[in-house]
Amino acid sequence: MKKVICLKQYISEKEYKEINQLQEICRSNDKNNLKLELDYKISVYKNSEIDLKKINEFLYYVEDVLVAYLGVSSFGGNNAEINGMTHPDFRRKGLFTKLFELAIDECNKRNFNKILLLSDGKSISGAFFIKAVHGKYDFSEYRMKLLNKTSLENTNSISLRKAEKADRKEIARQNALFFYGLEECESFPEEEEIINTVTYMVELKKSIIGKIRIEYSDNSAFICGFGILPNFRCKGYGKSTLIEILRIINKESINDVELDVECKNNIALNLYKACGFEEKSVMDYYKYK
Repeated sequence: MKKVICLKQYISEKEYKEINQLQEICRSNDKNNLKLELDYKISVYKNSEIDLKKINEFLYYVEDVLVAYLGVSSFGGNNAEINGMTHPDFRRKGLFTKLFELAIDECNKRNFNKILLLSDGKSISGAFFIKAVHGKYDFSEYRMKLLNKTSLENTNSISLRKAEKADRKEIARQNALFFYGLEECESFPEEEEIINTVTYMVELKKSIIGKIRIEYSDNSAFICGFGILPNFRCKGYGKSTLIEILRIINKESINDVELDVECKNNIALNLYKACGFEEKSVMDYYKYK
């Protein structure tokens, strides 16, 4: 039986389709969700130069059929997120363990400050595997879906404008502040222009007070990278920003809208619920390093 492991920095269109097909098989069998960031990854592939010093994609083929996949994602802050899957017919054969060992070796070479292992909150097998490799629970995120469209009014004078190249450093600074609590962001990558992704700067009287991003895929939209600067919080600007971004999405005749939020972030949870979002699933994050 022919077995091949492929290690790559980026996934191609062919691999994107193969991984999606495997994902659908696993979802149908397990009734669980995965967070593979495939749309983001294929967009990065189309906009980047190959650098073989960094391996993010680990694919296991049996007779030219993809039966196991593991991906490493890094969105800044020198942290890595690992998620993956194995075809139901090829489990308990050590395939995913082999990919995991290769991925951890790669992460160690790149000196990540933190390695996070992801698993659906309902996945018994996922939690069991992570426990076996000594992962320790860190936090959880809700995947929220827009289910109740409400006619909300924007009561603040904020406005959104599409980000420009000149905004990249400010976006990097805000990413470091919002998602990693870093005041300085020398090592935080500036955001690149990604296909099907639009970042908006939140402005109040022409001053930038935050940002928000939409990732489009087919007839769906994912809201992410959302934050308001500390001095402007608890003033209704976050709610106004969300209302405006939902209006932009609605103009595209898109009905499927989702976002992620940390379960303990009650302020954000209440904001999203007030705008018609409800919890769909839970993703658990475990600290490996």
